[in-house]
Amino acid sequence: MKRILFILLLMAVISSGSNQLMAQWTQTNGPEGGAVYCFANIGTNLFAGTEDAVYLSTNNGTNWTHVNNGLENIIVQCLAVSDTNLFAGTNDGVFL
Repeated sequence: MKRILFILLLMAVISSGSNQLMAQWTQTNGPEGGAVYCFANIGTNLFAGTEDAVYLSTNNGTNWTHVNNGLENIIVQCLAVSDTNLFAGTNDGVFL
């Protein structure tokens, strides 16, 4: 009987926790560069690496700006931050 009660309690906790996690997600306004592969932040600047660009949001994803500066038509698969430097990992190498 204790085992059944434990399982029912565990299922209730897992079920209620997943509903809370689902309730906190809302979609932002982009970025419009196709699939998003990665994110990185420097202070309040949020960067997204996509299929064709790096995008920047300074307002938690409400607006996005294309900030490639030489990464035209390159899939950005990963982003990394070191101090104030942003690194972009692509099939063509690493860019700073």
